Amino acid sequence: MKGADVIVKMLEQYDVNVIFGVPGDTSIPLYEALHDSGGDLRHVMARDERSASFMADAYARISHKPGICECPSGAGALYSLPGVAEADASSVPVILFTSDNPMNGEGKKTITELDCQRLFEPVTKWSCLVKDISRIPEVIRRAFRIATTGRPGAVHLAIPQECLKGEYRETGHDIYGEPECCIYPAFRTRGSRAGLERLAALLLDKSKKTVIIAGGGAKHSQAEEEIGALAEFMGIPVVTTISGQGIMPDHHPLALGVIGDNGFHPHAIRAVEESDTLFYIGCKIGSVSTIKWTLPSFKPERNILQVDLDPVMLGNNYRNRISVAGDARLVLKDLLVLLDKAGTMDGPKEWVTDLNRERCQFWEESEADFQSRSLPIKPQRVISSINRYLGPGSIVIADAGTPTPYITRYLRLCDNRSTFIIPRAFGGLGYAIPALAGAYFARPDAVLVGMFGDGSLGMSAGELETLVRLNIRAVLIHFNNACFGWIKALQAIHARDKFFSVDFLTGDPAKVAQGFGMEAHRITSPDMLDSALEKAFSTDGPVFLDVVTESEVTALPPVYSWIHKLNQKTNGSLEKTSLKNLI
Repeated sequence: MKGADVIVKMLEQYDVNVIFGVPGDTSIPLYEALHDSGGDLRHVMARDERSASFMADAYARISHKPGICECPSGAGALYSLPGVAEADASSVPVILFTSDNPMNGEGKKTITELDCQRLFEPVTKWSCLVKDISRIPEVIRRAFRIATTGRPGAVHLAIPQECLKGEYRETGHDIYGEPECCIYPAFRTRGSRAGLERLAALLLDKSKKTVIIAGGGAKHSQAEEEIGALAEFMGIPVVTTISGQGIMPDHHPLALGVIGDNGFHPHAIRAVEESDTLFYIGCKIGSVSTIKWTLPSFKPERNILQVDLDPVMLGNNYRNRISVAGDARLVLKDLLVLLDKAGTMDGPKEWVTDLNRERCQFWEESEADFQSRSLPIKPQRVISSINRYLGPGSIVIADAGTPTPYITRYLRLCDNRSTFIIPRAFGGLGYAIPALAGAYFARPDAVLVGMFGDGSLGMSAGELETLVRLNIRAVLIHFNNACFGWIKALQAIHARDKFFSVDFLTGDPAKVAQGFGMEAHRITSPDMLDSALEKAFSTDGPVFLDVVTESEVTALPPVYSWIHKLNQKTNGSLEKTSLKNLI
């Protein structure tokens, strides 16, 4: 066997069935090995390396298996950085293989020469240059182990030509995988008994108004059922960060919605502010979910409880009353056992009822925008229309930017198998379209919806061809307001409408999609939107809807800090204006 054959056999040992990548000069041996393998390992060709890493990221988030991607040397490695960095910062196990130049050309200015090991060190859990062909199995085992254990993250392996083309002279007894690391999180850890007992005691005896705040770590841990069981057992509400959105069905009376700066729900923020105990589960307590650490406001008597897989994050941003390090799912399972011994719990029923009353009022007041026939089409009108087609097991993927505050506020998922994915670590554009391909291979039976703005489309339009080539059934919603809408809104708020380098031609993106062979329609009215969505969700293949939507500049989106700034401009202040009136 050649080294490339060993790589393929090792991937098969880890039950890898799809690898995303782009061919290049240095990857010829790997592609030959993939071609000759005759196994179930499928290669999905992306149109650029960034897209391949985004596909692997989305695949991992949904399948709970490591996402595998590959790229050639030089520019291919450089283009892969955004997706690998996003995965690592979002605690998603992605393993990138870069095929590299021969080591004997090091320092000779060989074309595409690049120190890939050092390049990826800042944005991965581990970056390794494989120097000896005999160590390929050992290194790949370590890669899967590092990517899937502890706080999951990204791993990079650089494989020079000597190791790809050379003969593997070992007997083959070393070609095996570790079953535990085929999925993540691997080797889950329980919380300490002492910490759990303290947690249970406080929840039982001292909590009057407790709120669970679930983050992306809770979803990675697959703790949906446990969070729902804990909320129902204690009769307490659950709010989520954007990354935790969908942890409970949105129609559940205890699921109050999203907190934070971007697309917040007023009743969810009220619950956090009025609580005397906040129970953070799998949440980094970062700048967005806390509105730059102003939510909750400081109250010395408030209890802050935190469960996180990464001990480094415990108490990182707030002074915790109790910190428990461990896998969210296992910690909650053990906590429920301890609480169950205390018998039934009587939660703050009147408070929860009042919060739900406000929630119902919020949705009733939103109905006017949902039924709006104004032009251009309101983004919330688009989200409301999409909700009608989201059945069990739906997957909604969005880019950062224009759609984000509207999706996080108005999207409604009906069951725990449905999920919402958005890159929140670095907020890079160009994620949604390629991520649909990764989502398809993770859950080919799911209803797939991708939502993105003009900026994102410009960065990933080439992957429209990928979706057509693979005949992936997906509905693609393009929010067309002919600008970098998020940045233009910031210029309106902070630079007094001094717009600069944010506008571009509207064009006709539907024709671009049609040029790749995709069914596509330009939508300019609510009636056109409704009929196009009905057809799109019943079409067996990808459908692109170019929806001309209202700009963030003409209608301020639900972003808390922007509303706060506007309030200041109108001579108000947070101190003088009640939270309810402000939002």
